[in-house]
Amino acid sequence: MNMAEQMPAQGNGNESRDEILRAAAELFMEFGYAATSIDAVAERLGSTKGRIYHHYRSKADLFFDVQTAAMRRLNEQVEPIARGPGNAVERLAAMALRHTQILLTELPMQKVAVQGLERHLLGASAAAKRLRSVVRMRDEYERIFCEVIDEGIREGLFVDMPSKLATKPFFGALNWATVWFSQRRLQSAEAIDDIAHALAAFALRGILKDPNHEAARKTAVLRDALG
Repeated sequence: MNMAEQMPAQGNGNESRDEILRAAAELFMEFGYAATSIDAVAERLGSTKGRIYHHYRSKADLFFDVQTAAMRRLNEQVEPIARGPGNAVERLAAMALRHTQILLTELPMQKVAVQGLERHLLGASAAAKRLRSVVRMRDEYERIFCEVIDEGIREGLFVDMPSKLATKPFFGALNWATVWFSQRRLQSAEAIDDIAHALAAFALRGILKDPNHEAARKTAVLRDALG
């Protein structure tokens, strides 16, 4: 699969909401939750606060919705791969690649989601329901990977350890890109896609039981096998 598509337009109402989410994600990524305001989001969009309040009652609602939209995007793209054809190695390789492509090409949204909730929001009773919803989405998404990894462990393809434990460092290798990656001014889409392929291959090699397994050799040619 090639470079991640941009989030699709879904009609005027959703287009406006998506623009707000992208602008808010950029600000949350750059300045954090506390230093970001509805005024700042409106200024980034070149619009009035009324446009924001038409969709969101508060900054917290906007913050949670950025995370929800990011998790929904990942799930919609990756779950069909997990349920699709191929053995566990082939599916996990494709899942890792798609996950990483989305992280790198939609960095503000995904960085806000991956790096988690601001601590001071965790104790807010008004946010508790939304918090539980976001955490549940994260857990369910991780479970998709865990199931494929568990399948591979039972088939003798992946390292012999509890699947939940194996899933954590696998995700960590991919998600750490939200910490260190930032697109350079002249960096091409192809160059970013090369990074996604390299990271997916690196994570997969770390979980394979036998680096010489026939399926393992595909990690060296992820672009040809999965591109």
